[in-house]
Amino acid sequence: CGDVNECAGGDTPCDTNATCANAPGGFSCTCNAGWEGDGGTCTDINECTAGGNNCHPDSICTNNDGSFSCECKAGYAGDGVQCVDVDECAVGSHNCSADATCTNAPGSFSCTCNAGYSGDGKTCQDIDECVVGNDCHPDALCTNSVGSFTCECRPGFVGDGKTCTDINE
Repeated sequence: CGDVNECAGGDTPCDTNATCANAPGGFSCTCNAGWEGDGGTCTDINECTAGGNNCHPDSICTNNDGSFSCECKAGYAGDGVQCVDVDECAVGSHNCSADATCTNAPGSFSCTCNAGYSGDGKTCQDIDECVVGNDCHPDALCTNSVGSFTCECRPGFVGDGKTCTDINE
C-alpha cells in the first residue's frame, strides 16, 4: 500500500486560506497567517480590532483579507507605521487669511486674525477703530488705517493724540 497524498492536486480538503500538509495515512490543515480556524474553515482575523497590527497611533488601520494596511491620518505624513505631524503653517498648506496668524497643532492648525482685524482667521476684516472704540483723546481726530489707526490733536490743541492740551492763543 502507498500513502495517498490528500494535498496533491486542486482538490485539497483544506480551506482556500489554509495550507495542507500531507502525513503518512492522513493530512493536516493549518490556516494561513492573518486567518484563524481549524484549517477546514478559516476566517479573516481583523488585525485592526484584535490589536495584531503595528499601525502608528496617528494612523488609520484598514483590515484586508488575511492582512491589514496603515495610513497616516490627515495632518500627518509617513507610511502608517511611522507618522509625523505636518506643520501646515511652515509648509504653507493652511488656509489662513493673509491678515491672520497660523498656529500649528498636532494633526491640524488654527488661524487667528491679527490685531486690528476681526473674523474666524480664514476670513479677516479690518476693524474701524475710529467707529468701534479707541484711546484717542476727545479733542483728537481718529484716522483709521488697514489693521490700525492714528490719533492727531485737533487744531488749537497740542499733544500726541492720546493726550491733547488746549493751546492758549
